[in-house]
Amino acid sequence: MAKTGKSLVVHDVEAFPGHIACDGESRSEIVVPIFDGDGTVRGVLDVDCAVVGAFDGVDLRWLEMLAGVLGRSCDW
Repeated sequence: MAKTGKSLVVHDVEAFPGHIACDGESRSEIVVPIFDGDGTVRGVLDVDCAVVGAFDGVDLRWLEMLAGVLGRSCDW
């Protein structure tokens, strides 16, 4: 995700090839890049949930908005 610069919603981490779990209880995940003013990825928001399919387009929209605020407010 950091390489592509695209957000990612993982419905079921067990079915996602190459997933590296930060938490053994994690079953779904949403990852959103944080960009600086030049469009460089400076970080990511990575949210896990113990429930399969916990995230949807509404979550994605709000987390992308939050990432935008964070990216603009940081002094990189």
